Amino acid sequence: MNMPEEPAGGTGKDRLDVLVEQIVGRRGRVLAVELSGEDASELVTRLDIALDDARGGAEVRMVLGAACTTAAKAIEQFTSALQLPYQASRGWTDFLERLGDRPVSVRQCVIVSDACRLLAYEDCDRWQELVSDLHGGPYCMGGGWSTLILADHRTGWEHWTFGEAVRDARRDAVGPFILWAAHFGATWNSDPVS
Repeated sequence: MNMPEEPAGGTGKDRLDVLVEQIVGRRGRVLAVELSGEDASELVTRLDIALDDARGGAEVRMVLGAACTTAAKAIEQFTSALQLPYQASRGWTDFLERLGDRPVSVRQCVIVSDACRLLAYEDCDRWQELVSDLHGGPYCMGGGWSTLILADHRTGWEHWTFGEAVRDARRDAVGPFILWAAHFGATWNSDPVS
């Protein structure tokens, strides 16, 4: 496995260590990153350790975007990965309701590898609904949060089906798009869009 290169400056941290720190500090957000499938798998391991140390009780779940190209497939994959009740598997509305019914004390990070394939055969509104419902918090009364990490290769992001619509939404300040990194590099812009 190729490990990410150490960033300039000789900090002793590689790219994944820096990413883990940024994720831990941005609970409840959507983060889009340029990351290979192998690195996404390593990110799960490192993030699981870091969140146990930093936040206690947080779960890290991984979903393969390539296995979620339609709404039906996404329901199946997310219901399993997030351990939602059976009722979530009955359809899109039931699935979104069960996502919303989770306790405000749930602390989790969901990593979608091959994120550019997520709902690729659906319309952007459906993608937007899912992304909006998969992140939130931190919730002051329950202490929970859900962070969504969308990870894919550079070429995936360059040819992403919803890329133009998301860029338009950011420019027009419409929709739930919380974060869009400058070409998914190390520059983060985590200010909410209102």
